[in-house]
Amino acid sequence: MIEYIINNAYGCLVFQNGIDYQFKISNLSFIKKICLDYLFTYDSYLKAVQKKLGKIYKLPVYIDESLLMIPTQRNRNFDNIWINYAAIKKFYQHQGGIEIVFSSDIKLIVDISIESFRREIKYLDIIRKEKVKHFHI
Repeated sequence: MIEYIINNAYGCLVFQNGIDYQFKISNLSFIKKICLDYLFTYDSYLKAVQKKLGKIYKLPVYIDESLLMIPTQRNRNFDNIWINYAAIKKFYQHQGGIEIVFSSDIKLIVDISIESFRREIKYLDIIRKEKVKHFHI
């Protein structure tokens, strides 16, 4: 399971089950590729979520129940980290922001307030509920 994705000088690193994998594309391009693998485009997703929720920046991406991606900054920022909420065991306040412990017990400290992170989780839950309800009509 993907835990988080960061950019580096060579593209992006994808951390999965405690192992990191290097790709020669940015983390945003990697997210776009995953979206296409799930038969939707990132841009159409953004447009729909922006129209439905009125939220413009730092949009979380619901791909499926195992890929619930939350950005730590604006999606296009180089320093943005995409965190898979489905892979989180726990998170808590830390002096440098929040400390996230993933299901593989890997820890990551992210420079984001706990309130901001909880707000992103709330938006992700709204998006998830919106997507799921369309399958039950």
